[in-house]
Amino acid sequence: MILLKRMLASIVILVLALSLTGCWNRRELNTLGIVGLVGIDADNAGIKSTFEIINPKKPSTSGGEQAEPVKYVQATGITIAETFREASLQFDRKLFVAHAKGFLFSEEFARNGLAEHLDMILRDHEARISMHLVIVKDVSAADGMTVASGINVIPSSYLEDILRQYKTHAKSVDSKVIDFLKTYNGKGINPVVTVLQKVKKAKIGTGKSEEYELSPEGAAVFLKDRLVGFLNGKETRGYNWVIGKVHSGIVVSPTPNSNGTTAVEILTAESKNEVEISGNDIKIKVKITMTGMLDEETTKVEITDPAVLAMLEQATSQTIKQEVEHTLLKVQTEYKSDIFGFGQLVHRKYPQEWKNMQDNWDELFSQATIEVEIQTKITKTGKSANPVPE
Repeated sequence: MILLKRMLASIVILVLALSLTGCWNRRELNTLGIVGLVGIDADNAGIKSTFEIINPKKPSTSGGEQAEPVKYVQATGITIAETFREASLQFDRKLFVAHAKGFLFSEEFARNGLAEHLDMILRDHEARISMHLVIVKDVSAADGMTVASGINVIPSSYLEDILRQYKTHAKSVDSKVIDFLKTYNGKGINPVVTVLQKVKKAKIGTGKSEEYELSPEGAAVFLKDRLVGFLNGKETRGYNWVIGKVHSGIVVSPTPNSNGTTAVEILTAESKNEVEISGNDIKIKVKITMTGMLDEETTKVEITDPAVLAMLEQATSQTIKQEVEHTLLKVQTEYKSDIFGFGQLVHRKYPQEWKNMQDNWDELFSQATIEVEIQTKITKTGKSANPVPE
């Protein structure tokens, strides 16, 4: 009897072990083409996708020919999903997109709408919605994605590294696919997307061939899912001031009553936005508070004098106010797209009125009155009590 029970137990364990096969659909790394970036351009056939594929071959260490860090494959099709399959006609490995750093779309492509082309990323089990979403300005996505002029020689890693720098200057944005989908599907807000430009690299020294680098300065403005225009670096920082995403940077202002210049490093920055509706009038109030450190002063001023410090704070506030007001005016008049999320404030504060406003909110936003208030406090003046100039 005991022997029979042991036999039955062994059979049950064996059956369970066979059903727990784990990675039943596993694929070895040496059979996959690991995709780093995907560039999407318009083509006569519909869509042209360019894939950056990481080269697993080790670079030569014996002074021989250096292996290229990546390879590129292009394929065309009516949909992005089709281009992935078509790529297998030209490449000896199945494309694996789970580790891709981002999707790059050309400016031309984005002006015709992105929403339908993001469906593949949202639906595919390998693609991640946390990937970077980038608009390539002035050149094709294929041309822009091949540049790596930093320490990192792999373009996808180089691109990710420069996008992460946005917190140090606030003159760009780092958008993900999920960010676009949230704002596109939301009410009272439109997407803002990372922009890249391929620019000539400044030559240092002589005898060097012409090189290029990527500049992430600025941002791409959307109305629903269509690209409608761009913000430059300062305008993008104005946008970041309003939405409370300025983490660091330098604010440069003319020193009052002199020919000098004051540079203040941003230590902390916060924004508080409010909306008021009275009849047909919409008033938006933007209040920004910033604390900073005096980083540079090019003229002789008595920094230890509280009155002088207050004067420098006022000059810094005025510079920030000009940045913010310029950005707000441009977005209101040129693009008529609420990228700041003011409509969401209306939705929360005036839910009944919002029902009548939501369908034409962007037009109403373009006519709204906006007031900007800036408060700056310089809490540190660095190691020196007085400026160098006499």
